Amino acid sequence: MNCSKTVSDSRYMGTENRNHCPFCLWSEHVDIKPGDRANSCHGMMKPMGLAFKKEKPNKYKKEEKGELMIIHQCQKCGIETKNRIAGDDSPEAILAVVEEKDKKEVERQLFGKK
Repeated sequence: MNCSKTVSDSRYMGTENRNHCPFCLWSEHVDIKPGDRANSCHGMMKPMGLAFKKEKPNKYKKEEKGELMIIHQCQKCGIETKNRIAGDDSPEAILAVVEEKDKKEVERQLFGKK
């Protein structure tokens, strides 16, 4: 990807389809639907920020942030996508793209910090 590191195709990464580099979080625009590898664009997808999949109430009816997602933007065609983080993604790379207002929640999801 962007950092030129070798990326393994491990089953233990926490997501079904590898769609970004775990070191720099960059991706290649290859999917139309997740995992289909049918897109002909092949532009580089820059990690632009983070989002939360859904907000849902917990068992105490308190709203909780949903699963952490990486927002990518294709540098060739401009499309933006959201992709799940993987279990082997670099926490440092994730924290580098987080907005300050979401930092505590991201640290909680990554490290279990309260």
